[in-house]
Amino acid sequence: MNRKMISLTAAVAVTAFMSYGCMCNKKIAKPVQKTEVTQAAKPAPVINKVGVPSADQLKAIFVDIHFNFDKYNLTTIDKYGIQQNVTQRLDAVGTFMKKYPSIKVRIEGNCDERGTEEYNLALGLKRAETAKQYLISKGVSQDRIDIISYGEDKPLVEEHNENAWAKNRRDHFSVLTK
Repeated sequence: MNRKMISLTAAVAVTAFMSYGCMCNKKIAKPVQKTEVTQAAKPAPVINKVGVPSADQLKAIFVDIHFNFDKYNLTTIDKYGIQQNVTQRLDAVGTFMKKYPSIKVRIEGNCDERGTEEYNLALGLKRAETAKQYLISKGVSQDRIDIISYGEDKPLVEEHNENAWAKNRRDHFSVLTK
C-alpha cells in the first residue's frame, strides 16, 4: 500500500507542478496588445509595385477638356452634350500631379475640321499652351508638361455636326512617367 500511496502522491505532485508551471507561464508571458497586432496585420496601402497611380485613377483624373468654337480660353461649357467646368477639371489634374511627382503629361491640342490646316494647328497649340500655363500657375513644374498640336488630324468623333465638332475641340492628356 505504501507503494500505491507513493505513486498516488507522486502523480498528484506532478499534476500540481504542471498546473502551477502553466499558470506561471501565463503570469510571466507579456500580454500582446491589440494595437500591435492590428498594425502588424495591416500593411501600409500601396498604390502598386512602382508607386504610381493605377490606370483607373489616371483615367478618372486626366479627362479631356473642351473648348468653344474658335476659342482657347478656359471656361465652363454646357452645350452640345458637353457639361464641363474646365478650370475645375484642371484644378483636379494639378492637385493630382503635385501629389504624384513621377507623373508627366503631354497635352495634345485638337480642333474640329473647320478652318485651314495651318489655322487649326495654331489653335490646337494655343489650347494646349493655355492648359499648360494654368497647371504651372497651380504649382506643377513646367518640365513635367509637354505640349503638341494635332489640329484636326485626330478627331474623337468622325461625324460632321455640331455635337461631333464640339467633342473634337479638346485637349487630350497623354500620361507618362518620369
